Amino acid sequence: MAFNVRVFGHRGTRQIIEVNPTQYTADSIFVLYQPYEWSQVIATNGAVAVNTISVANDASIVIRVEVPDGQTIRYEVNPPNRTGGQVAAGNGSPRLSGFDIFQWGLGWTFSIVEAASFP
Repeated sequence: MAFNVRVFGHRGTRQIIEVNPTQYTADSIFVLYQPYEWSQVIATNGAVAVNTISVANDASIVIRVEVPDGQTIRYEVNPPNRTGGQVAAGNGSPRLSGFDIFQWGLGWTFSIVEAASFP
């Protein structure tokens, strides 16, 4: 069953300012830099891998990928200089449900396929 996966390109992360710290903390909270630089909706196509479309002058260094509730994809993150070339998502790829954040850069692509096609 086809479904849409949403991908958002972000310029990076930033640390949240502690406005009123009341106790010692050695930790920091980081969030995605807003607003996002670009977004794409990728429609899955069964067992056929689908890639993001290249974004000209992409300043994003991370992407947030959102998979609809109850759905799972297999994915590949492909930098332009990946050893062996670009890899299409398939049976041997990692899977993702829900959402996650991945490293990103200019010329990178994100390949997805429906995980249900590879039981």
